[in-house]
Amino acid sequence: MDWIAINQAAARWGVDPRVVQRYCASGRISGAKKYGRAWMIPAEAEKPLDNRANADKAQHGPVYPGLFLLESLRFDGRSPQQIAADLPDDEYRREFFAELAFLQGETQKSMELFAQIPENSPFRLTGIYVRNIAAIRKADYIALRRGMDTLKARRQEHAGCPSAQNCIDLAEAVVYASVYAANHCPKWLKNGDVIRFPTGARPFALYLYALYLNSTRQQSRMLGVTETVLAMAPKHGFTVAELYLRIMRVNAYVIMDNRHRARELIEQALELALPYGLLAPFSEHLGTMRGVLEEVSRERFPRAHKQILKGWKEVFNGWTEIHNRILRSDMTTLLTSREYAISQYLMDGKSCKEIAKLMNTTLAGVNYSLRIIREKLGVKRSRDIPKYVNWCAENGPTT
Repeated sequence: MDWIAINQAAARWGVDPRVVQRYCASGRISGAKKYGRAWMIPAEAEKPLDNRANADKAQHGPVYPGLFLLESLRFDGRSPQQIAADLPDDEYRREFFAELAFLQGETQKSMELFAQIPENSPFRLTGIYVRNIAAIRKADYIALRRGMDTLKARRQEHAGCPSAQNCIDLAEAVVYASVYAANHCPKWLKNGDVIRFPTGARPFALYLYALYLNSTRQQSRMLGVTETVLAMAPKHGFTVAELYLRIMRVNAYVIMDNRHRARELIEQALELALPYGLLAPFSEHLGTMRGVLEEVSRERFPRAHKQILKGWKEVFNGWTEIHNRILRSDMTTLLTSREYAISQYLMDGKSCKEIAKLMNTTLAGVNYSLRIIREKLGVKRSRDIPKYVNWCAENGPTT
């Protein structure tokens, strides 16, 4: 059995270490043991629930009516410090910088900030959501399952709070949509039913819908959704949800073979995001853009290009591991992003000549890459490669 210390449990559960000590001393953490003056807690232990009426009132205060603060805040040319200065109080400012660090790819810094959020904060559900995404980045399936179980417990606690239920719906859906587990996505997401959410949360819900459409190869509909939402967005500045929708729009154009338009749009998105260091969204989606993001960032933004690639390498292995665990698929972690893009084109039925044109390389270059891919996967024929690279969830669970 793996063990964690008081401080580790406190950071994971978002409470003060003294609260965890009280949990241990009162016997509320199953399996916790005391060695000398220190408590050791089972790594799989969950945070105890406080079902007392008075505690329920103290803990279950108002919940922010969206999954995260940056859904509604606009990056409009002001510095992060100026944006934060206009927020209501220090609690909102702490939440802002925690979310900002996460989107800048500074996962550890973000986790430290989220750990400071009190139990009765209106953003308490956001911390669970972010820890789940961090678990995907780190390929920590146990932590992810623990986080999903925590969301279920929170759903029961907030049974009478529609805004909290909406947040939990989004927090659960984002896990399955992010790892392209289409068969596990909730019914509302498959149907694109976002009217149930507050107006400010709908763009992010539509981004999740776009992820679902992409995973089920409904690119024409995905393009229609993203184009419509972005056409209705204010022209000045952008929100994080709009940035993700811009990236999904690029994905649609790439898969529909309009690389010229895709290059234009990804360049625009980078120009908006780079002044704020928002690189994580690009790293998360680098593989699905089949070389377009790499080409543009290398040519126009070389400094950011290195950071995006670094972020992709960190995210890809975690993404693949969690995807595999949820879908029980055969996706490989051996391929580079370029090799992976070539494999996706094979899945689309493209010829080597077509892939060479789309990847802006030579036919000999594609054939060489295919040889390397075959060697890595241990297959003899290129047509067998898609059997091992299951990007979409169409090969679903084997239960």
